[in-house]
Amino acid sequence: MKKSVKFIIAFLIICIFFSISFAAFIIYMDPFFHYHKPHPREGKGYIMEDQRYINDGIVKNFDYDAMICGSSMTETFRTSVMDEEFKTTSVKVPFSGGSYKEVGELVTTACEYNPDLKIVVRALDGNRFFNNKDERDYEADHYPTYLYDKNLLNDVNYIFSKDALLTAVQDFLGKGAASKPISFDEYSNWNNSYQFGVSAVNANYARNTVIPATSQDPLTEEDKSIILGNITQNVTDIADANPDVEFYIYYTPYSIYYVDYFRLLGQFDRQFEAEKYITSLLLEHKNIHVYSFYMQHDYIEDANNYRDVAHHGQAMSDEIIRWLASGEGELTKNNYEAYYEEMYDYYAKLDYDSFFVDWK
Repeated sequence: MKKSVKFIIAFLIICIFFSISFAAFIIYMDPFFHYHKPHPREGKGYIMEDQRYINDGIVKNFDYDAMICGSSMTETFRTSVMDEEFKTTSVKVPFSGGSYKEVGELVTTACEYNPDLKIVVRALDGNRFFNNKDERDYEADHYPTYLYDKNLLNDVNYIFSKDALLTAVQDFLGKGAASKPISFDEYSNWNNSYQFGVSAVNANYARNTVIPATSQDPLTEEDKSIILGNITQNVTDIADANPDVEFYIYYTPYSIYYVDYFRLLGQFDRQFEAEKYITSLLLEHKNIHVYSFYMQHDYIEDANNYRDVAHHGQAMSDEIIRWLASGEGELTKNNYEAYYEEMYDYYAKLDYDSFFVDWK
């Protein structure tokens, strides 16, 4: 055999050997939890970053019977509080900027892969009430879809990924973020990275630049049709398909400053009626529990709970879990109409200017 042929054969064998070794290392470490949950390592952790790369693996492969999910509004939740209040073993899988469709798909995956799942705590953002049912901020071509599907062939995008390799090496060596154990209390939790209070909210809300509307827009039949499609596909159909799972669904409690913003835009009535309409849809399903916290004035009207007009901090997240567990703010067929009547009356008569006297 010619030397050149022997060289090519030897080269190919070496390449195959290193490729198999490379793939075996990635599959064993599995930094995105695509094939299995993390290996227990005494005194060491693993890297939990990039929600859209790891949340799918978390709900498929971790051990849990409850989950907290939603947009960035759920990132400061702590599973330790959830587990204490609900007596569960929970995971937190937020999607920053997550639409109802995106979160719904994750819940569907969790229900499919985890027969032990009993409780889903899910946030519904008011700024997405009028989304089309298939809307998402992150389109499919920006997703690691090879991690989401069941096609093993396209896993080469993961197995031979530079990012996966770097994460796997850090996990293996226990360096950087992998040098200490991490909990779901910490995962995606930005609470200690932001300032809260009037100055923080003020920096986010230029109230004096908003031109006040002369009237409030109503909820239209077209709006209701869009809402019905969104809620049916991404919320209630999932609950109906999983009758053994209890869904605790709450509306994300924005600050009084965001309510003021809706009011100035002429959108308060439309937002209000949309939430009431969604509640009427959700309450038709026995395994859905619905909560609204806009009558918790001590929290909604305290800027110290917020980093901007919408995002509340960890302390309020803890309280929300406690409210869910105790039934505080729960809406039923018997009380929801009275609740929304009281809520509308309160916010329609409120002196909003009084919340801005300290602004500069």
